[in-house]
Amino acid sequence: MRHVGFIGLGTMGRPMAKNLLKAGFQLTFCSRRDDVADEFIAAGGARVATPADVARAADAVITIVTADAQVREVICGVNGVIAGTTAGKLVIDMSTIGPATVREIGATLAAKQVGFLDAPVSGGPWGAEAGTLAIMAGGAADDYARAKPLFEAMGKHLFHCGPLGSGQTVKLVNQMVGGGIMTLLAEGLVLAKKAGVDVHQLVDVMSVSSANSSLLEARGRKFLLADQFVPGFMTELMRKDMALAVSLAQTLCVPTPVAAGALQQFTSALNLGLGELDFSSVVKVAEAAAGVKIAAVKSS
Repeated sequence: MRHVGFIGLGTMGRPMAKNLLKAGFQLTFCSRRDDVADEFIAAGGARVATPADVARAADAVITIVTADAQVREVICGVNGVIAGTTAGKLVIDMSTIGPATVREIGATLAAKQVGFLDAPVSGGPWGAEAGTLAIMAGGAADDYARAKPLFEAMGKHLFHCGPLGSGQTVKLVNQMVGGGIMTLLAEGLVLAKKAGVDVHQLVDVMSVSSANSSLLEARGRKFLLADQFVPGFMTELMRKDMALAVSLAQTLCVPTPVAAGALQQFTSALNLGLGELDFSSVVKVAEAAAGVKIAAVKSS
């Protein structure tokens, strides 16, 4: 499958598509933004007008967009991928959406004898640029085998998680746990600040103790203590993923009280206008509730 179609050249999709080009794949794409289109044309990609046109040109089509509604539109809507794809081709959605939506789209594509994988990613824009993403795929084993060379061009940690929808389930649980950890980190640092201890030293202690985590290492000093929240992964997206995870738990009658509480914190962060900041900005919710700021106030 050397000819790849790509839809969704945003924060994550853009570097992922570039890595496919670097690996020697032929790339056809559609983009609403002329500046992005010009960049990919210069790199050797071919621009077409619609997702259906992408599907007509390519052996496999990758989509990575914001949420369930956008995936449905891009794949199943008017001039969507389904209008241009044919039997034997493969569609790979790398967005983060609900497992039920995945199975719904998969059934629609299966009626045309088109393969489908859900393959959400983890690693942020830095991992996308470096080609070191974790990719969690759900779907038939033979479709995963066909897609594996594409995944190898974009990621380092590749997992076939089971049947269709399994990739999304794994991703949502990962997000649920990560979101919960971030809200607890925020509460802990705010508590320490309110109690009058050195939060920088606290992070040093936590980094070599049982409270350590990859999130603390990645965002403790550079984000929380620095009061800098340039988005690696936006709050609004984490809130969306947490909501999907909690909804899945409710569907399966699994109590998730900690995750539900974390979801409320991210909802509050959205209401404070933090949606486009990094999701670690949820610390501002805890700060506002406690009346403290963990970062040192700079003197004028």
